[in-house]
Amino acid sequence: MASTEELTKQLEESLRRANTILFKRGRSILVSMEISSLQFNALLCIREFGPLTMGELGKHLFVACSTATDLADRMERARLVERVRDNNDRRMVRLRLLDKGNEIVDAVITERQNFLGEVLKNYTEDEYQQLLQSLDLLEQRMNL
Repeated sequence: MASTEELTKQLEESLRRANTILFKRGRSILVSMEISSLQFNALLCIREFGPLTMGELGKHLFVACSTATDLADRMERARLVERVRDNNDRRMVRLRLLDKGNEIVDAVITERQNFLGEVLKNYTEDEYQQLLQSLDLLEQRMNL
């Protein structure tokens, strides 16, 4: 029987490989839309967490504030986001997703979901539920 350390290593490798495959699937759409992976990740963060300041965006993407600002400039020129003043503090500027940005996020997520659907179509209902429950449990414990 494998040790906990060995199982942990195998799980991390499996999750990393699966994420890479899923990432590549979505990347094919981004290329046709002329958007970078970093821009897509920024759009995803804004959609998930709501309008973000440059500092908040930088923290979510693990990039410097200046990089987040440059990224915001490019996305604003592409009409993916807009800068809006915070209602509570007019000095604060937040990035808000525009329709085109939402459409890109939807397209990539749809492609990823379609791909996963194809991969999972031969799973039994029990296998599917077991996988989903295991991943949900893993996510819950990682968020503690």
